[in-house]
This record gives sequence, C-alpha cells and structure tokens, in this order.
Amino acid sequence: MKVSDTLDETLKKALEIVVPDEEEVKKGKNAERIIRERLDKILKGRDIEYEFVGSYARNTWLKGNLEIDVFLLFPESYSMDELEKIGIEVGKAVVDDYELRYAAHPYVHGFVEGVEVDVVPCYKVKDPSKIKSAVDRTPFHHRWLKDRVKGKENEIRLLKGFLKAGGIYGAEYKVKGFSGYLCELLVVFFGSFLETVERGKKLSRRDVIDIKSGKIRKGEKFFVVDPVDEKRNVAANLSVDNLARFVQRCRQFLKNPSLSYFLPPRLEIEMDEIERELDRRYVLCFTTYKPEIVEDNLYTQLERAGRKIFEHLERLGFKPLREHHFSDGKKCYVLVETEVCELSVVEKRLGPLFEDEKNVEKFLRKCKERGEKPFIENGRFYTYSERKLRKAASAVIEFASKEWKAFGKNLGECVKEEFSICEGREILKLAENREFEVNVAKFLGLIPDTGGVYDN
Repeated sequence: MKVSDTLDETLKKALEIVVPDEEEVKKGKNAERIIRERLDKILKGRDIEYEFVGSYARNTWLKGNLEIDVFLLFPESYSMDELEKIGIEVGKAVVDDYELRYAAHPYVHGFVEGVEVDVVPCYKVKDPSKIKSAVDRTPFHHRWLKDRVKGKENEIRLLKGFLKAGGIYGAEYKVKGFSGYLCELLVVFFGSFLETVERGKKLSRRDVIDIKSGKIRKGEKFFVVDPVDEKRNVAANLSVDNLARFVQRCRQFLKNPSLSYFLPPRLEIEMDEIERELDRRYVLCFTTYKPEIVEDNLYTQLERAGRKIFEHLERLGFKPLREHHFSDGKKCYVLVETEVCELSVVEKRLGPLFEDEKNVEKFLRKCKERGEKPFIENGRFYTYSERKLRKAASAVIEFASKEWKAFGKNLGECVKEEFSICEGREILKLAENREFEVNVAKFLGLIPDTGGVYDN
C-alpha cells in the first residue's frame, strides 16, 4: 500500500473521531435555541447585545467537546462594576446551574440542557486596538474567522484532534499548547490540515507567521501575528518544548501515518519498573495542599516553586538534573532529581588572590572567628568550612520553611501551613490515581515525551 493511500485512509477514519455526530449537533442547536430565547427575553428593552462566538459558533468544535460561548456586548458608557454585576446577573438567568469563573473579570459558567455554556460580559468597542480588557478582543476574532473557516471546519477539527491526542492542545498555563483560535488561524493560513502538518514539520523557534500578509519571516521567537491586533502574539502561551513536540509529531505522522495520532496515547508502564528506577536514582517529591485559585494562577505559582527549589539545590552543589510540577486537584507536587543526594562534610570556600592584601586580611580574620584553617592554592586563599546541610531533602525543607514566600502568594501560604518531603519509592505511596504514576514515569524518562507515537 502506498503512503498516500495509507494517509488518505487514516484521515478518513480520523474524521469519525473528531467530527461531532448528528445527535451532538442536535443537542447543541437545541441548547442554542433555548439560550437565545432566554437572552431575548432578559435583554428586551436594554442596550446590551449578545453574540455567539468560539468553536461552536464557527462549527469547529471537537467531537465530545461541545461548549457554547456567548458574549454580552455592553456599551462603553457602562462602568466595569456595572458590566460585572449585570453580566453575572444575566449569566445566572441564562444557565440552569452555574459557577463563577474568572478571566479578565468574572463570568458565568453553567449548563443548558446538559451543554456547557459560558456567558461572558465584554465591551462593544469599535477598534480592537482600544479594548478595555482582553475578552473585548474575542468578538473581533470571531468576526475575522467566521467566513474564512467555511469549508475548512473538519480540517480544523483534524488539527485539534491531532494536537489533543499529543497532549499539546490548549493554551492554559498547565498545558502551554495550541489554543483553538491558533489552530483555526493555522489552517486558514496553510489551507488544510495536511498542509499545516507538511509545513509544520519545518517550523522553527524563530518563525514569525504573519496571518494577514500570508508570509513567514524570521524573528526573535515563535510569533503568530494576530490578524485583529498585529502587536499580539497568538502563540504567546505556546512553550518552545510544545512547539518542538508539534514539529516532531508532524515529521513522524508523515513518515508513518496512523490513527494512533488521533487517539489517547497508550501509556503502558509497570509499577515495578518505576520502583526500580526510584531505587537506583535520587528523586524527591515536595508536596503541599492546593490553594483555592484558578488553574492558570496555580500553575504559574507551581512553575515558580519548581524553579526556586531547583535553583536552591543548584546553588548548594546538589547538581539537580530536572524538576517537574503538577497538581491532582487536591495537592501540589514538585519532583526533583539530583546527581548528588549527600554532600561532603566540608565545602571548599573561595578566598581572595594573594595580591589583594586588604581582602586577604579580612578573609583571614573571618577564618579565625570561625575556627577555620586557611590555605593557599594556585595563588589564592581558601578554607574548608563545615556544611550545615548535607542532604538534598534537608536543604529543601530548610528552604521551604524559611523562604515560603518565594513559592508565590497563594501556594506560599499553603507551604507555610504544611508541606512534606518524600524520597525514592515512598513517592509512589502518594499516588491516588493513574495520572500521578504517569507524571512520575515521564519525569524519570520511562515514557517517551517527544510528541510522537510510540509502542511501549
């Protein structure tokens, strides 16, 4: 069988995975009808308009991911307080069950006839360069795309499914992947899913994709120019690692087309294998409770916590190899592996060159105060000083106890109240679900994480 035949057959089958069936479409239209009826009644006589935006409105949502986004368009004469208050009141009246969520400002998330619905207030501005908050830009995105995606809806779905199966779909901080808007722009720019993959395999970290001009140029970083606001990078939340995973995924898919690229990965890893690796390497896990904050803020602070722990261990000489942070919804975890688990009793402290008489005297005076015996080596003064902290775990404990504010505002408060350190195979006792084990296995390098599809 030719590769092209294999590719055509693969894409045909992939459409069955990514395109919503008639029942799901019908469910969406029914919810939309009810939402419109409720909004028409609630907003009658008011100067507030509404607009359906996002993947549902453009018919580009993934099968099984039906969600309706409705934006309430307020005149600019309304204050922000009025916009938020009225927006929440209207949102509550539209959906059956609700909860408040937060973006640039609070909005209502709920359900209508079993369909997830977001009701988001924004300002009806005339120029996208003069928005008052980030959400004001969204209606402009919808209007720019709605006609351009026609005929390409399933091509976009293929790209979204391709990325989702690879774990790189979603611009939220936890994922740092491709947003739905970015997916739609890429397909509009390149023309189809297959062309996006063909061109995608050659992308680099310095490419600037100018959507409106239809050109790619070189810049300082990967940048997708927002056709609505040319100063904005649509790919700002996409990490360079996930860009790399995308490029490699494109390369491998074109070499060996397979339906596996549109299906959840088969992660087959035995607990015995994880235990063996934890026994022969030095890995510690820092754990604290999850603060009640939105996920983007949580992962921003978790990333900071992981970086601070890594840098602290690096400064002390434990030679950390890697850190990884995640949350299971109840607790937060930072995994760190170090080359050195226990340092020498003493450390060699650097002193001044012998020519620097003033600092030599100062150095010798401090050595005498500490009861240390200085020596000269290669024309420089040194001394041996006894270490207070020799073990990596102890170093992290001391750091978290004293420098808990370094972990971020909300996470730091949790660390101040309570945290723990676990080492080796004891880490697996923290696992309450399969996702925890997968995180540990990926951290240890037991599961490939390069964007491709592998048989384990």
